[in-house]
Amino acid sequence: LTHLSHQANSNTWQQTIAIHPHNNRGTETPQSTTDFDTNGNLLTLNNIGTLHWHYNNTLNKLTQQDKNNTTEYYVYDHQGNRVR
Repeated sequence: LTHLSHQANSNTWQQTIAIHPHNNRGTETPQSTTDFDTNGNLLTLNNIGTLHWHYNNTLNKLTQQDKNNTTEYYVYDHQGNRVR
């Protein structure tokens, strides 16, 4: 995955992830040091919101950048399957 894009009538955005030339890993750019946490989890989606992660790298919540700062919460069962 090197590029994310979203097209809609109300909101269009793109995000590019730099890949190291000698392997398949993402590499740091001046912006990328704030894009990912120490476990490699993406922290923001452009024009959408902020991602918050559990200790086990499952998505905990998404806080949207809308006029209400809407927050979506994610819940997982004992096997790690998202149930909400």
